[in-house]
Amino acid sequence: MRRVECNGHLYALVVTQEDFTPGINFVSAPSWPLQLGLLTHHGGHEIPPHMHIGGSRKPPASFQEFLYVVSGSMEVDVYDGQGNYLQTETLAAGEGLLQVEGGHGFRFPLAAKVLEVKQGPYEGKDADKQLIASRPFSSKP
Repeated sequence: MRRVECNGHLYALVVTQEDFTPGINFVSAPSWPLQLGLLTHHGGHEIPPHMHIGGSRKPPASFQEFLYVVSGSMEVDVYDGQGNYLQTETLAAGEGLLQVEGGHGFRFPLAAKVLEVKQGPYEGKDADKQLIASRPFSSKP
């Protein structure tokens, strides 16, 4: 990752393919208002359906997240604000999804690299996520 700095002040980050490492790696500071995550998952990996509840961030309906598939593919199950399943979108390399409201769950049928941008600050998994149990995640619609 390249950093644009002047007099010890950070002005920008430049993300490259080499910055993607296995798993989920947030490269932004936890206190920043936007969180930048680099996701690298093997084929068959799943992230259970969830909604972001945001700890001290209010109101929850305002939480938005952008996912951009750099390589591979991913399936995104989209849920409404009450946790009801709506539909599944398959994203290929070069495609992105902006989650405006509600929740989501992810599957990675192929190895994938995904750029994730969401609202911060990040206050930890327990303060940030609420699992959705309206549909068994392992069964595809």
